[in-house]
Amino acid sequence: MRPPLARRFAYASLALAALLAACGGGEEADTTPRVQVSSLRVMGDSLADVGTFGIRFTIQPSADNPNLTYPERISGLYGLGAGCNFFVFTGTTFAANPTPGCTNYAIGGGVINPASGGLTAGDPRAIGVQLATATAAGNFAADELLLVDGGGNDAASLVGAYLAAGQGDIAAYTTLLGSLLSAEEINAALANGAEGLAAIGGTYMVALADQFSATLTTGALDKGAQRLAVLNAPDITLTPRFQAVLDGIALANGGGDAGAAARAQAQALFSGWVAAFNAQLAANFAGDSRVVVVDFYTEFQRQVANPAQYGLTNASDTACPAVGIGDDGLPVYSFPTCTDANLQANPPDGVSGTRWYDTWAFSDGFHPTPYGHQLLSQLISRSLAQAGWL
Repeated sequence: MRPPLARRFAYASLALAALLAACGGGEEADTTPRVQVSSLRVMGDSLADVGTFGIRFTIQPSADNPNLTYPERISGLYGLGAGCNFFVFTGTTFAANPTPGCTNYAIGGGVINPASGGLTAGDPRAIGVQLATATAAGNFAADELLLVDGGGNDAASLVGAYLAAGQGDIAAYTTLLGSLLSAEEINAALANGAEGLAAIGGTYMVALADQFSATLTTGALDKGAQRLAVLNAPDITLTPRFQAVLDGIALANGGGDAGAAARAQAQALFSGWVAAFNAQLAANFAGDSRVVVVDFYTEFQRQVANPAQYGLTNASDTACPAVGIGDDGLPVYSFPTCTDANLQANPPDGVSGTRWYDTWAFSDGFHPTPYGHQLLSQLISRSLAQAGWL
């Protein structure tokens, strides 16, 4: 039985807002890189952003604990220091950081396809614009390392539009699809009803991977990059925020066995869309010795499925406390207040230990803790080592 109309519309609003708001033991071995790297340049989204908005999208650094993000850890492996954000948000726009020498161009909310973020031309949250900014004064040097992540926010936008379409708002979904797919493809999907709407999401994600590959080729490889490490997209369905959305799907389908089945079906569909993106991305760069595709998707799934093997004591809850409930019914987090001092002073019920959060996977509903960043940096360093770049 379908839920009452009011509940269905309320859920659609929750799901859409949740997804559009987006977006994982042990220290790296002390090793001497096999190659010399003169500079690390970073492009991407909030996962790699080290301060565009004056904060990190994780537990904030302090005098006692740097709480490093994965780009800072990779930079340290090459003896390049922590690095700094190239862009600064002024409150209305993005400007160049007055601090010279900053080579991290990543911005929270970064996307591959500007249409998925509703961005105007030239907005540096588009990864293509980040690359163009990085090469405005000249091409990449052969001894530079370029580190890029992207796709999580694009996937979240697609899923949000799809869920809204399921509640009758087809326009947002077809508009997003139309930014990469032909009208013929979209019309054919619409003609196949619900099955067609689900299937074309995967088609869109494959096209998104092609766009990403083309952006990286023209914006990096054709501009001299010889060492490009690109993270594939993580399984966003495993994040606490997305788990809450899936719980909403179960509730909207009556709960019980029927709700659980609907939840599982939705999770499989959305995770499959991300997998399709990743498979296409890997195929596009197969055999190119200048590119390493880091399999973040598989590693993240393993961490959530087997947390103890990664030294994780919690891979489902958020370390940062919620500061309220948003209009979408989901928790609201404040990264400026997510500090070591606040976490130590306010542990969750039943949790003890001064630094109880050190082995948790998630800071908020969509981002890793510093330990999650450490695990990700280990995965990247292994991938770089296998390529002979570390």
